[in-house]
Amino acid sequence: MSKPSPSPVAAAVLLAAGDSTRMGTVGGGGDTKPFIELAGRTVLEHACLAFDACAAVIEIVVVCRAEDLVRVQLMSAEGMALAKVVAEVPGGAERTDSVRAGVRAAGFDVDVILVHDVARPLVTPETISAVIERAAQRGAALAATPVTDTIKTSSDGLHAEATLDRTVLWRAQTPQGFRAELLRELLEEARDEGYSPTDDAALHERYRGPVSLVEGGAENIKLTTPRDLALAEALFALRAAAPLGDGSGQRSQEQGGEEGR
Repeated sequence: MSKPSPSPVAAAVLLAAGDSTRMGTVGGGGDTKPFIELAGRTVLEHACLAFDACAAVIEIVVVCRAEDLVRVQLMSAEGMALAKVVAEVPGGAERTDSVRAGVRAAGFDVDVILVHDVARPLVTPETISAVIERAAQRGAALAATPVTDTIKTSSDGLHAEATLDRTVLWRAQTPQGFRAELLRELLEEARDEGYSPTDDAALHERYRGPVSLVEGGAENIKLTTPRDLALAEALFALRAAAPLGDGSGQRSQEQGGEEGR
């Protein structure tokens, strides 16, 4: 009788190195996005807590601006919200440089490496777990939601020129997960080519092929402008009143991955 396969374990690389250009600074202290307070905690703490609550995540690496390193290190030392943080590293010039720095600091005893934008503090442990499982099975996976709006194209910003078929459109979220060695290979290939996409699944799409979709929650919003903060506050309040997860069911979409093609 064969032994059951052990559950995969993961490292999470949390990206907090952006310049928050569209958000600007909020509050009298001029805090950038990771340090804005929502529902009594910083955005960074909320993101870390979600990964801390996922048993499969055994370590967290925070990638931040060089000028924020000491602040993040102090938060890690003093706060239980950052209990799984094992390293704080400065980000790079491009997103892929920051991911590469975070992956370099992650341990080699994990099956999966997740990449997550700290600007999505409402991610749930259920979504995180689903992405880990799918990435372990298929090589690569990302959280995403189906597009429900009608999407138009416009080359000049003044005229709608075409309507896209929304039945094949998905809105990418994070976390995005990869088998650990696979992600390291993809990052090296991207460095050789000088390729730095806006998300990490694009690396797999470019060098390996399709990526498995895991349906994330509509509440897993990205904080981009000050207007998003009020929505996030309201969502945290709803969650506190009825902590039922994101309600998505994490419906997985068989869209390939390293072994799913």
